[in-house]
Amino acid sequence: MKTSTLRQIGIILSLSLAAAVLSAFFHPKRPAWYFVESSENLLWKISFEDAQTLAETEDVLWVDARPRAKFEEAHMPGAILLNDDEWGDLMFQNMDTLQSAMSRPVIVYCDGTRCAKSNDVATQLRELLGLEPVYVLKGDWKLLK
Repeated sequence: MKTSTLRQIGIILSLSLAAAVLSAFFHPKRPAWYFVESSENLLWKISFEDAQTLAETEDVLWVDARPRAKFEEAHMPGAILLNDDEWGDLMFQNMDTLQSAMSRPVIVYCDGTRCAKSNDVATQLRELLGLEPVYVLKGDWKLLK
C-alpha cells in the first residue's frame, strides 16, 4: 500500500510539473522571461554619445538621482543632487537651479543600466515641474567623466 501511494504522489507531481512547464511556455498571458521597459521610459533614454553631444552643444543640467553618500563621493561636475529619499528638502534647496532649467535639457543619472531611481526622478521632474526635455542616461554615468 505504501508503494502505490508513493507512486500516485509521484505521478501527480510529475503531471503538475509538466502542466506548469507547458503553461509557462505556451499560455497566452504568460509573464515575460526578460526585462521589458515601458515605451514611455524608452522615449526619454539617452545614450552616452548623444549625452556628450548634447552637453557640448547646449547647457545641460545634470541631476544625480543616487543617495547622498554616493553623490558626495563623486558626481558629474555641476550636477545637483535630487533623489526620492530627500525629494522635498532637495527640491527646496535646488529650486532656483530647477527654475533656470525650464528652457534647457536635463539629464538624470544614477548607477548602472537598470537603475529605476533615475526614471522615477525624471518622471517627477516632467510631471510635477513641467520640465522638458528630461532625459535618463542609459548606463553608468562614470563613463562620461
